[in-house]
Amino acid sequence: MKLTTTFAKGNVNAFILPQSPVTLVDTGTHLPTSIQELREGMNEAGFSFRDLEQIVVTHMHTDHYGGVQTILQENNIPVYVHEQAKKTLASGEKEFLQTEEFMHSFIKDCGAAHILTRNRKYREESWGEVRYLEDGDTLAAGGRDWKIIYTPGHSQSDICLWDQTSGDVIVGDFLLQEISANAFIVPSDSAKRERPKPLLQMRESFQRVYDLPFGTIYPGHGAPFTDHRQLIDQRRREQAERCDKITILLADQPRNVMQICKELFPWLQDNALFLGLSEVQGHLDLLQEQSRVLREQRDGVMWYYAVQTNEEVGRR
Repeated sequence: MKLTTTFAKGNVNAFILPQSPVTLVDTGTHLPTSIQELREGMNEAGFSFRDLEQIVVTHMHTDHYGGVQTILQENNIPVYVHEQAKKTLASGEKEFLQTEEFMHSFIKDCGAAHILTRNRKYREESWGEVRYLEDGDTLAAGGRDWKIIYTPGHSQSDICLWDQTSGDVIVGDFLLQEISANAFIVPSDSAKRERPKPLLQMRESFQRVYDLPFGTIYPGHGAPFTDHRQLIDQRRREQAERCDKITILLADQPRNVMQICKELFPWLQDNALFLGLSEVQGHLDLLQEQSRVLREQRDGVMWYYAVQTNEEVGRR
């Protein structure tokens, strides 16, 4: 079922698994248009919200979980989600405010505080019976057994549902053919740890599933497809090319994340600018991992420098 969103990536997919236990995978947003489209899509398949026996959320982004609360008002059923969602659901507004504080700090580090502000409002989620999934779990849904594969990167709660018999796999936003999933910068889950490096996580998740015998892939956006290895190879090439572009920019002069973002994505405006900052920061994390850049904080902004090789120094 294709459901309307307000995001640039367009429609989001929700899936009905029609045999027992009747399962809805992802729910669209909380907006009335999306909820109505979900009702109509389920009705066309011969189901209503009351027929559902459980919900599975592939990851904690609002275009995938936003409709949960409305469904639960009509049918109090279990909701399955990865255990990384526990803090968000349990801590509520406190977690939201801490996340927003981190995001403001990240925007300042990027050198974007003068142009980008966040005005998100807290929306309480009360899901009743939540059952948390771990990597390697088996979940009965729609007359099949699905293996849970934890694939962080796009978010910290990403899971895939893999039917090892048919090869079918529901992947959320982990593998998208028509658009490239953003590796969103997020705060640490502990005051004692550094923030996660989501692009590195995504690459590790790619490696983890690369050799698995996936069949048809059902993504969170766009049409089903096959051959996940070809897609992963393409995404790796794109990441390498973007890293090269960034190092060329930094070889000219040091830059902050905002400056690099404007060079790479000059069309981004308003809230979409955060996607660009997140994308650039992810590639800078990767370049740091490869010892190709250094960073230094000056006046509250993080600046990045290209690391010169001995060969480059010799040419100078």
